[in-house]
Amino acid sequence: KLLFLALNRAEKEWIMPPREWSMAKAQFAILFGERFARATV
Repeated sequence: KLLFLALNRAEKEWIMPPREWSMAKAQFAILFGERFARATV
């Protein structure tokens, strides 16, 4: 959870986010389900 939150906060400052970030978000969504969806709102 801490890794996700740190990356999510850092993502806002990135000029060009890494291509793999969307794949990582998909994996987090699969692993953490509803908890991930609430954190991304």
